[in-house]
Amino acid sequence: MKLFATANKTGSLAALVIASLSPASAQLAGQYGILDVTANGGINPNTGLAWAEGDQYRLAFHTDGTIDATSDDPAVYDDFATAQANLSTLGNGAIQTSTGWIAMVYVNTDDAMNQGVSPVSSPVVRSGTQEQTSTDIGGAGVPVYAMDGTSCIARNNADIYNNWSNPFDGDTTLRLASGSTNKDSDGNDVVASQNVNFSPFLDQFGLGDSATVHGKNVWTGGFRSAVNPLGNSPDPDGQVRASWGSSNANNGGRTWNRFQSVTTATQSVYALSGLLTVGTGSPAPPFAITDIVYSPESNEVTLTWPKTRATSYIVKVSTDMIDWEMDIDDDVTEAEDENPADDTQITVTLLLTGGNQDLSKLFFRVEEQ
Repeated sequence: MKLFATANKTGSLAALVIASLSPASAQLAGQYGILDVTANGGINPNTGLAWAEGDQYRLAFHTDGTIDATSDDPAVYDDFATAQANLSTLGNGAIQTSTGWIAMVYVNTDDAMNQGVSPVSSPVVRSGTQEQTSTDIGGAGVPVYAMDGTSCIARNNADIYNNWSNPFDGDTTLRLASGSTNKDSDGNDVVASQNVNFSPFLDQFGLGDSATVHGKNVWTGGFRSAVNPLGNSPDPDGQVRASWGSSNANNGGRTWNRFQSVTTATQSVYALSGLLTVGTGSPAPPFAITDIVYSPESNEVTLTWPKTRATSYIVKVSTDMIDWEMDIDDDVTEAEDENPADDTQITVTLLLTGGNQDLSKLFFRVEEQ
């Protein structure tokens, strides 16, 4: 039997920036493959110039999962932010290979001392965004993007703490008029209770601020200072509580500091990446079957193809590369990988049945699910 291999996939292969194969094939790409360097007319909003190799930026999102605020160790919240990134499907799933996320929360570090006395760990320091000379384009720091890879939510370090404002649509612009009808998080009509000028932190799940629905409750510990930091230090009233904001608040201050809750409650956090870099890389490698071995004694075929972030794969067969209606396995997962030490490819052995084992020629194709 002659065997032939092909492959098909429905999405682009998410990958880190890799070295160029040749100058002719080189292209700019954002680290983790999330940032779209062709957006905004190809202009880096931090410089006003075209994106160039070596330009730096950050990414930000609010976590889907929640955590309580009882720990006095800031690493607990930073590790949570990174773990949430690795579980997320944001940014086409490429975020799952990222590291070093910072939870944007103030934390009391000594629960034996009251709030206001206990040392406080600042997210400004932990994220390295202390230098804040200007909120204008070109200010200290780098632009920050939402996880859609195109929406700039801060021009620089100072703009991060400007209530996560949209830098290209000022807070004086009327965004929602009082009395207008909008959709809530369930897709139901809701009437805005007031004018909304403030541009929110991000519209992570495709939900706008309705002036009634305020997005996620997000632990912060305060705004630009330690109002009620996280941790088990009691406040002057003897209560153990921490400040939180709203991801789609209807005014600027509420993004970071809306209310306080007991630290045993669970909330999301804002997560900020470390510095990421635009690089020059070759196009992503093609999704193709890289090896095929036929064992006529057992009527088995062993196929190898690149791992992607697909949930599962379908292996199809054809005798003419036109009719691909027949599959020999419609639910191959990485759990079936026969060579798990290779984290770049998946290898599986499949049994040929239904008369396929008797054919003189057979084509194979792998599709993502």
